[in-house]
Amino acid sequence: MIRIENLHYSQSDQKIIGNLNLCFAPGSVNIIFGPSGCGKTSLLRLIAGLEIPVSGTIRNNDQIWSEKDFILPPWQRNIDMLFQADALWPNMTVGQQIAWAGRQRKENAGNDFSPEIIETLQVNHLVDRYPAGLSGGEAKRCQLARVLASGAETILLDEPLAAQDKETAGNTAGLLKQILAKSQSTLIIVSHEITLLRHPDWNFIFLPDKNQI
Repeated sequence: MIRIENLHYSQSDQKIIGNLNLCFAPGSVNIIFGPSGCGKTSLLRLIAGLEIPVSGTIRNNDQIWSEKDFILPPWQRNIDMLFQADALWPNMTVGQQIAWAGRQRKENAGNDFSPEIIETLQVNHLVDRYPAGLSGGEAKRCQLARVLASGAETILLDEPLAAQDKETAGNTAGLLKQILAKSQSTLIIVSHEITLLRHPDWNFIFLPDKNQI
């Protein structure tokens, strides 16, 4: 159970998140949406341990992850994150990167889900390519495959449908739903494409503008 309690976050004295309280149940899929600038990406980075809150607490069960004067390092959180910017490693093929993540999954969950993820996300034809040879949409799907293959306890996805045309984004959303239906991870997803990600079993959380919090 990830709990966010009375969380405040600012950048250069500008309030980004104010007095936020949220709870994410284990194994749940949660879609965060709201107006631009309301702190959606900042929230993911705070959960990942990449930013420091001004005040408040982020905890996982009874373990404190983040406070003003304490940050548990990201690598100790059993967490993985899809960034908006391309974060594929340039010196490894797509297949090598997904295989690396699959090995992490075997440590996390005891099985390798990588082949099914590759098949479901339809990146079979891309596994021998290096990132430099991918389009923006292809790179996004390959990065998504790598992150999901990790089997981390908590997975954060920042705009997983970005850099894709409407038709491709719709296809990716459908494929993503198939994968997440079998995932045991807690998923926290930031997306503007909530109409494509509608699902009766998922939680949709509106993050208001910082001036309304």
